[in-house]
Amino acid sequence: MKKMLGCILTLAMLLVPAFETAAEENRAAATVNGEEILQTELENMVSTLSSRMALYGIEASDESTTEIIRSSALQELVDDCLLTQDMTTQGCYDTSDEEESAIEAAAQASWENLSEQYENYDTQPGGDQEDTELTASERAQNYLKENGYTLEYMQNYYRNALASEKYEQWLMKDEPEITDEEVQEAYKQRVEESKTAYENDVESFETAMANGQEVWYRPAGYRAILQIMITADGDDEKAKLESVKEKTDEIYARLEEGESFETLIADYGEDSSFNDESFLETGYQVHKDSVFWEEAFVEAAFGDDMQKSGDYSQPHVFGDHVHILYYLKDVPDGPVELSDALAAALREDIYGEQANVKMEERLAQLKEEAEIVYME
Repeated sequence: MKKMLGCILTLAMLLVPAFETAAEENRAAATVNGEEILQTELENMVSTLSSRMALYGIEASDESTTEIIRSSALQELVDDCLLTQDMTTQGCYDTSDEEESAIEAAAQASWENLSEQYENYDTQPGGDQEDTELTASERAQNYLKENGYTLEYMQNYYRNALASEKYEQWLMKDEPEITDEEVQEAYKQRVEESKTAYENDVESFETAMANGQEVWYRPAGYRAILQIMITADGDDEKAKLESVKEKTDEIYARLEEGESFETLIADYGEDSSFNDESFLETGYQVHKDSVFWEEAFVEAAFGDDMQKSGDYSQPHVFGDHVHILYYLKDVPDGPVELSDALAAALREDIYGEQANVKMEERLAQLKEEAEIVYME
């Protein structure tokens, strides 16, 4: 997206707060055009990258992996230093009084929010309430200060973020506007990629959707399911059905009289998803090969009493609830419709990709022209 460049440029500042360190330990790890990258900065970045890799199950347990992490950390710091120097040269850090006021306001709000979050955690059972002579607010402020998250740190973060946006604009100033044809071509490419990946693979499709990945093609065979969910009592299925029989009898009687299922959801249903009226139009998207839903729910959605749109099921017991399902409609397969909102998002994606290319080209140029000295 368009703001990715700014995220790259603020990475070191965002993840590695500054800490006070003894002078003899704070020697230079490298210099970039005469500007020092301190050993403590490198150690903090190594720690950050190690933690990031651990999230993916990669442990820095052997010497070769540690050396790779250390080298990558130093290169990130060098790149960030080069870009920051260039941003300064281009005037990206020059701010107006209005911009400074906005930076200070955003920093103050973020710092107060972070302090409040820690304060709330501190007062919960099991929180870090070691110094009971201090208030929760005082403990929160001390904790943040000890870990480098000061108001000044927040101000620097927002100042750097603003400078990154200005730098992106400077990099892209001579680039032509993204055309409708480019958007259409990007849409076709993404649809084709999704079709290849998911047309015959429902499990991969649903896994991608669950993980928030971009999906531009829907496999065939999905249907939209509505439901009326009612809390039931009892130790077994028979008892639970009996506990809500009066309600379910009323529901089926009203359905036989021609009332809409949507109306009955409002009168009897306890599923909060349907509080959003738009969900009444989409329902739960279920496929006979779905892995996202419980197997019993999928079987009920494709049961013998659910053969065509408008059909509704007999009551099913799932956990502590009784469910009556409704076959709303078949969900069309094929490409996701290119709406105005989606076209705008694609335009932003294309812009972001172009900005990243420009940034990489500029960084390569800066490296060629720079005097970089590695102490290790």
